[in-house]
Amino acid sequence: MTQRTIAVMARLVDQKDGLGIYGQYLLREMLKADPETLYIILLESAKSQDLFRDFSNAQVEVMPGRSKLYWDQVRVPRAARKFGADLIFNPKFSLPLFTRRPCVFVQQGSDWYINPQNYPWWDNIYIRLMLPLYSWKATRTLAISQTTLDDLAHCTRINVRKSVVSYAGVGANFTPQRDERALAEFRAEYRLPERFILTVARVLHGAQRQIRIYPGGNNETLLRAYQRYRREGGNLPLAVVGRHVEEYLRSRDFSDEDLKDVQFLGFVPNQRLHLAYQLAECFVLATLCESFGIPIVEAFACGCPAIVPNTCSAPEIAGGAAFLVNPRNEADIARAFTQVTTSEPLRHRLRELGLQRARTLTWKETARRTLDLLNEIVPLQPRARAAANMLRF
Repeated sequence: MTQRTIAVMARLVDQKDGLGIYGQYLLREMLKADPETLYIILLESAKSQDLFRDFSNAQVEVMPGRSKLYWDQVRVPRAARKFGADLIFNPKFSLPLFTRRPCVFVQQGSDWYINPQNYPWWDNIYIRLMLPLYSWKATRTLAISQTTLDDLAHCTRINVRKSVVSYAGVGANFTPQRDERALAEFRAEYRLPERFILTVARVLHGAQRQIRIYPGGNNETLLRAYQRYRREGGNLPLAVVGRHVEEYLRSRDFSDEDLKDVQFLGFVPNQRLHLAYQLAECFVLATLCESFGIPIVEAFACGCPAIVPNTCSAPEIAGGAAFLVNPRNEADIARAFTQVTTSEPLRHRLRELGLQRARTLTWKETARRTLDLLNEIVPLQPRARAAANMLRF
């Protein structure tokens, strides 16, 4: 018998980006840890309706909407009322403003304030208008990192004192345990050399139905840094995971010669992405601003030495386990390529530190922090709470 009902605004699970991964893994871990709660999983499309089929405490409701605003402000509160929800939870960053039910959402970043040039003007206006309203409406909020809260406190009037940092994690397949047959098949399929540098690149805004360029991926600087590394004697190829990256770079006047020794793998499903990390000599992320940076922890969990930006939340998430670089400085990135790829002791140290750090950032821990906050607002009955605690240990 369930003890409470939580309506989840789960529209984000359809996204083919870090937010989509965040929503899928967090919700599955919450469902596993909290069997006494009925979760009404509200989806805007049927694309992801089977994601939670194996959980008896999940009830999936597909509710198409005329627009995102209509879905948030009309469809969601109606559904919450219909199913008698005790609380509305959104793993992303919006809420229905006209509901009396307690609401919780996750502050997913501060990039709109730190790098507004990465977004079209209407996105910036929307965030500056609506995020403070959502934060005011929320009973409590969670945050993807402490840096996100610090940035919001510095750049806005949002009250971050009622927020709890919950972080994120990585899937169970991201591990240093190697399946040599699967690795050999992956290497053959993507024609990967024995040694290579890996990056996971982003060139599009993941949440948009219309294809729009996302400058924050900083791919031009990364490619110029790689060219510099090669000119200075580096000889490892660069493998690039991500949708439409080659087309994007060619549209930015990168020639065949510029892209020599760069292999574009395209989209690699999350269920197989760990194989790329396990095969790589090292991993580089040169984005301008990460609110959390799931690829950082994915590399750590696979034992892949990581080079990451010294901006936004990346140093916090790296926790001293990565080689930090200025993502705007080509020479700095090129120097990191050389130092990491030519020093086995450095790679070994980064590998060990990364594995240690990854053990502290798990979806189970994110779900625990999330549920602890929800329990403060709508407590479980003592019997249900005791059962949920037993499941955690």
